[in-house]
Amino acid sequence: MKIALIGSAGKVGRHLAREALARGHEVLALLRPGGSQLDASVATRAVDVFDAPTLAEAVRGQDAIVSAYGAPADAPHLLPAATAAIVQAAQAAGVHRLVTVGGAGGLEVRPGVRLADTDGFPAVLLPKVKAHADAVAVLQESGVHWTCVAPAAQIGAGERSGRYRVAVGALVSNSISYPDFACALLDELEADRHPRQVVGTGT
Repeated sequence: MKIALIGSAGKVGRHLAREALARGHEVLALLRPGGSQLDASVATRAVDVFDAPTLAEAVRGQDAIVSAYGAPADAPHLLPAATAAIVQAAQAAGVHRLVTVGGAGGLEVRPGVRLADTDGFPAVLLPKVKAHADAVAVLQESGVHWTCVAPAAQIGAGERSGRYRVAVGALVSNSISYPDFACALLDELEADRHPRQVVGTGT
């Protein structure tokens, strides 16, 4: 599969690139202009994620787009804006499969109650939770074939076990490693089990 990977220089993106390459996929790493490079074996292209026409040109001919774009901490509103540009680019380029990285805050811990609604959830993270919700709304209103895969509340370094759990719209556990999250997302991309849904992951 030919995969255009947005946000490939980030912590999640680097693990996604490694996992995809290990599975034999062809990865095109899309980097922001002036961004840090990946391994020399990975094809790269500099592109502004908010420039939909240029992004469309970059992803034309790809089978899927995977977005691990992360907005700056002080500008979470850029996430839905980036998602809108990615959707426009996918539609213009004829790329019908889009998988994005979501956030744990919007996942339900019980019916009708999100992690962000629970006692002790850091108020400073609420704008980020709203940005992820707005990004999902952009996906829902689009005509693309999308899935949003969200990690557990804590994601960090660890080994690749290849074992994880998923739940539609719900928090599965408190933690997952970067390698296992990459495994979960690539499994979703390949198997396409949850079209037009948000999926929570965890170990």
